[in-house]
Parts: sequence; C-alpha cells; structure tokens
Amino acid sequence: MATLNVVGACRSGFSLLLSSCLYKTFIRPKFEYGLAILPLKRTDTIQLEKIQDKCLRMIVGGHRTLSTTVLKHICHLPSMSFRADVLITKFCICTHYLPSGCLLSLLHHHHSQSSSLVTLRHNTLLQSIPIDLNVHSGKALKHHFETFRQFKTDQLQLSSNQVLFLACHPLLEVDPILFLSATRVERSRLVRWKMGWLPGTPKDCPCGTDHTSRRHLAVCSLVPAHLLACLPIPSDQNYNSIDFAITALPNSSQAPCPSYWVALLTILWHFDKLCNSDGDYTHETHFGTLWAGLS
Repeated sequence: MATLNVVGACRSGFSLLLSSCLYKTFIRPKFEYGLAILPLKRTDTIQLEKIQDKCLRMIVGGHRTLSTTVLKHICHLPSMSFRADVLITKFCICTHYLPSGCLLSLLHHHHSQSSSLVTLRHNTLLQSIPIDLNVHSGKALKHHFETFRQFKTDQLQLSSNQVLFLACHPLLEVDPILFLSATRVERSRLVRWKMGWLPGTPKDCPCGTDHTSRRHLAVCSLVPAHLLACLPIPSDQNYNSIDFAITALPNSSQAPCPSYWVALLTILWHFDKLCNSDGDYTHETHFGTLWAGLS
C-alpha cells in the first residue's frame, strides 16, 4: 500500500475513485488470501478491519483515528468481515459439489469432526441463500450477496446515530460525487462535506451568530439566500438541505446536469471560505461548468 501511496494513491494524487479501485485490485487481495478456508475469530476480523481502515486513511490522508464508515460507503467498499463471508460462502458451495472421490471430499469424510468445513458452513451469508437460487450462476450469486449486504446496511442506518453515515446515499453503489463531471477542487469539497471535513471542527462563524457547524452553514446569512433557494427541498425538515441535494444527484455520468448543480458547488465554495479563511479562492470564478456546460 505504501508503494501505491507514493505513486499516486493519495489525497494529492489520483482521484478517490481511482485510488479505491487500485486498492481493491492490488492491495485487498493480499490480505484476503486464505480467508476462504479460515474460520475467523472476532479478533481476526477486527484486525482485518484495522488493516483496511489504515489503507483507506492513507488514500485520503486521514488521521489514524478517522472513522472510515462513510469513506467505505461512498467508495462502495464492503467491510472485511463481509468479504470474508463471501469468500467462505463461495468455497463452501464449491466443496459441496465436489466429486465424492476427490481428495478434499475424502479428507472431510474421514475427519468430519475436525474438518473446518463444519465451522465454515455456519456462515450467515451461506445460510441466507434461498433453496431455489442457482448457485452455479455467478450473476445470481453476486446479486444475492449485494441484496444481503443492502439489507444489512439498511438495518444499520435505521439503528445508527452517526449523522454523516445517515446522510449517505441509501443504495450500495459508488457515490455519484466520485464520478460526476467536476473539477478536482469541486469534487474535493463534495467529498470533504460527506466526510465531515467541511466544515471540520466548529469555530466562530464570521457572521457572528453561531459556530461553523453543518446545521448553521445551511442557514448562514453570509451564504447567498438565492443559492440556497435553488436546492431541492427535503420532505423531512430535519434533513440537511446540502445532504439532500447531494443524495438527489443522478447515478449516471450520462444524466443531464440538475438545475441546482451550479448553486450546490457555489454554496460549498462559500462554506469553504467561511471555514478556511486562509485559503486562496480568487482563482475560482465559475462553478459546475464541466457538467453544466455539457447539458
């Protein structure tokens, strides 16, 4: 991971989308090796999660205590626990259909009490597979895995009190903010807002009425009201209007640019100025033109 970090899989290098793809392709398989046949203890899965979290923090340049829940969600990266369950499930399915005379089947038959297959088959994901599912179809199996993971994520969101996680896109897919047409700076602000780095640690707002919290910025008098009026209105008044606008973005880069796109990026620019007044913002005069200009 350190090598990828040096060549560009970092905050100042490749895009977050590309960096996460590089991680999934070259790094994650390294510590997934052997998981399919290993009955994991809770301490094992915790350690695996820590390794993955460390890699993801390297990509975004985050502090070692940074929560990666939102980061994994927007990059469509499952937990290592779920990845292990998938690998174990696939292995158990393969062993179930092995010829009775092959070595693994014979070993399991003669040493069934000590065989790890007995433990591996207690996998919740494996047991959730419907009887009528065609397990020989990779497409059908993948769909079931995604459906199962979506169900677990929905349950987690219902029981979670993490504001940033609750503001994430409800569907398990790469978040549109990672691939919709935007400049590097614009995309950075979108990601930072989702991660909670914008506004970051609350401090006195220049307007003098409150701190630079997510709640206050959405109604701050220093942010032009006509821009805020352009955003779609959430049905739940407690839902942050910026979060709702980002969640409402289309899931395809081929979709037409929403009418509020320019306003959204301009608002985030104002937020950045209010929260990080030391930055240089003079070079930014037009926002959202990469996508708006295509529509």
